[in-house]
Amino acid sequence: MAPLDPHSYADSTHPLTNLIELALFLDFDSKIIHGSATLHLSRPFTGDFFLDTRSLHISVIYGKSCDILLPFKLSEPDAIKGSLLTVSLANQSSFTVIFRTDSGGSALQWLDPAQTAGGKLPYVFTQCQAIHARSIFPCQDTPAARIRYTAKVNVPSEMSVVMSAAHMGRASSGQLAGAMASRGASSNQSTGHELSSSPSLMTTFGSSMGACDDNIWFAEGRVVELFQMEQCIPPYLFAMAAGDITFADLSPRSRIYAEPPVLAAAAHEFSDTEAMMLQGETLFGPYEWERLDLVVMPPSFPYGGMENPRMVFLTPTVIVGDKSGVQVVAHELAHSWTGNLITNATNDDFWLNEVLKYVLFCLVYFIRLSDSSFKGISTIFDYLIPFPKALHMSSGNCKFNVLSSLVNLPEFDILLCG
Repeated sequence: MAPLDPHSYADSTHPLTNLIELALFLDFDSKIIHGSATLHLSRPFTGDFFLDTRSLHISVIYGKSCDILLPFKLSEPDAIKGSLLTVSLANQSSFTVIFRTDSGGSALQWLDPAQTAGGKLPYVFTQCQAIHARSIFPCQDTPAARIRYTAKVNVPSEMSVVMSAAHMGRASSGQLAGAMASRGASSNQSTGHELSSSPSLMTTFGSSMGACDDNIWFAEGRVVELFQMEQCIPPYLFAMAAGDITFADLSPRSRIYAEPPVLAAAAHEFSDTEAMMLQGETLFGPYEWERLDLVVMPPSFPYGGMENPRMVFLTPTVIVGDKSGVQVVAHELAHSWTGNLITNATNDDFWLNEVLKYVLFCLVYFIRLSDSSFKGISTIFDYLIPFPKALHMSSGNCKFNVLSSLVNLPEFDILLCG
């Protein structure tokens, strides 16, 4: 075994996962997700394949069809890394894992209505940084293993879902049943809803992919929301929230999501988001993630913010009425280049994300305010220059070299001389 990362079971001799197709049934009564994950590898593999899990209950693993069962073994949990899931493959490049989460899963925060701003519906959100994606679905949970994903999320019809991915549509249980009947499909096996355009997205809503029985998936009063993430991300940037969530547009590429009692104040507080994005693009190049949507979380959200690509999570405590809370958006926006496009290669080096982000945040926020009185960060690059190998570039079309680009910026003279 040659580990990729000291905090992951992923083996450097194994192929990396390119795409994960998820079907997730959110059970708010039991605070459990019933799920299915189809993993597509970069090449066929024969032998024992290693995945990270934490507090996941694995039911069955099968190959391209439900009648090809794959042997697997789940190890005793390690206090830090969780349990090693070993799957025996025979020249296979894809397989499906049927699982359910634990009510105490480390990435999942289930809130009762009293813990929300509206007080009407329960709420759930994820926090996968740094090594908690493995408690939602089995994966190679290291920044070195960047993935694309699709997700079908089944929730009560009065709720809405947001994810760090493009939203492709929403269908009710009645529509789902009709779609399934029209195509005459009875199998729960995925038919391969790749990221390319489909003639009818409705057909991709219908199957639970084995996550649960059809009578549960199609139950009255449920809806399915469909998402796809075309850009490659490290697993810690997988994000999801579901509850009483509504939205308002801030610009053509930015939207604010929040519970209804908070929405108006949030829209006012973060109305300058587009200006921040333009400032970032002026300094660092194109914003590669298409959209920068923001989610104001319930009052019990225990973090300041989380830089999930396309869908930043924010604490409601930054809504103060004078728009000063937008500095938190600038902080998370900076991660769109440092952390999201360029990522620490292993979980040992997360400090690089934060140090680089701090430099970019200062450039985006303070230069925009014409404040050149930077103090205290003139020696940051003395620490950064020796560590280029600790950074992991996106496998997409990113050609942004943060070290060389930053030191060549004329604005960087302000940082050094301020």
